[in-house]
Amino acid sequence: MYNTDSMDFVQERLRHNTASVITRELRLRPAPRVKRRFALRMAQGEARTFERVDDSVYVRCTKGSLWITHDGDPKDVILSPQEGYRAQREDAMHVFALQPCVLEIEFDDDVTEH
Repeated sequence: MYNTDSMDFVQERLRHNTASVITRELRLRPAPRVKRRFALRMAQGEARTFERVDDSVYVRCTKGSLWITHDGDPKDVILSPQEGYRAQREDAMHVFALQPCVLEIEFDDDVTEH
């Protein structure tokens, strides 16, 4: 139900961002960053795992409802339409569609050169 290319891109960029934190901290001049935003449809019962997140990751439910949890965190978050959640842990973030839903995921990303 989701766009595979978009989800793969989000996963790859989040992996890259977490892996390059040390490199960014060692630079005298920080690399330019952009804010990326994607909308994804999820069918009821569908689950997605974002293995690497940071506090720039923001999830917003625009339709339906979502359940969000992190590895090792006893706190669960339920989002209804128009509610959002900012990642507070760097552990894997799991998103589960309680109903058919549309979620927006937003995060800061390094500008890449092609």
